[in-house]
Amino acid sequence: MITITCRICRRLVAMAVLFTTVATFGTGAASAAEDGLSYSITPYLWATAMKGDVQGGRLPETSVDMSFSDILDVLDFGFMTAVEVRKGRLGFLFDGIYMKVSDSAEATGPRGALTVSADAEVRQTMLAFAAAWRVLDDRVSLDAVGGIRYNRIEVDADIDASLFGLLEGSVSRSVDKDWVDPYVGVRVYVPVTDALRLVGYLDAGGFGVGSDFTWHGLAGLEYALSETFAASLGYRYMHIDYDQDGFRHDMVNEGPYAGLTMRF
Repeated sequence: MITITCRICRRLVAMAVLFTTVATFGTGAASAAEDGLSYSITPYLWATAMKGDVQGGRLPETSVDMSFSDILDVLDFGFMTAVEVRKGRLGFLFDGIYMKVSDSAEATGPRGALTVSADAEVRQTMLAFAAAWRVLDDRVSLDAVGGIRYNRIEVDADIDASLFGLLEGSVSRSVDKDWVDPYVGVRVYVPVTDALRLVGYLDAGGFGVGSDFTWHGLAGLEYALSETFAASLGYRYMHIDYDQDGFRHDMVNEGPYAGLTMRF
């Protein structure tokens, strides 16, 4: 009985924190030399793996180690996009992410005496708002970035148990957790050719306001397919250390990302 319960808890906890560390950041940016108002939108995918320790509510602290293929196994729906509005040296960034994952598990005790089944659904919403100031706009472009990230996690779980098919019982649990992390960072673009440029980004945040500390960075390439479209590819790493009100999330996410930027 204990082994069955812990196995179910591990799966539920893994699902509950599946997308809490997904940090969104668009790589599309218009040149500050343009005085007019410009826009860019970047749908993207981060093929992240996750590894760390989590604890939520009455569940025990659990180690999580999931590959991107493990995450896809429980993914029902996901949407990630970033938008940037810029005029001259000033830009405003908005990033949004929504994820819905669900899973079920069933276990049977010796000779079928005890049967336990569990169903869980997790919904994750993240909204990020930031301002970017172009401090350098020559051959190399450099932005100073500052903003906030809002995370919300909603978990619904149902556990049913049956003893010899005669005694039955069920338990339903719901968890609703949200927090806000301020952050500051830098973004740099280094041209390689007329169409290709290197992209780098680094930020740090939390500072005990929400998380104890967060930081993440990326390095990649952006290739201009036309005046309107650009493709990006690179690698991203992020670490979040959050521990408040009985909810602990000390997690590393890392993996390749790819996006398509449309500029207007």
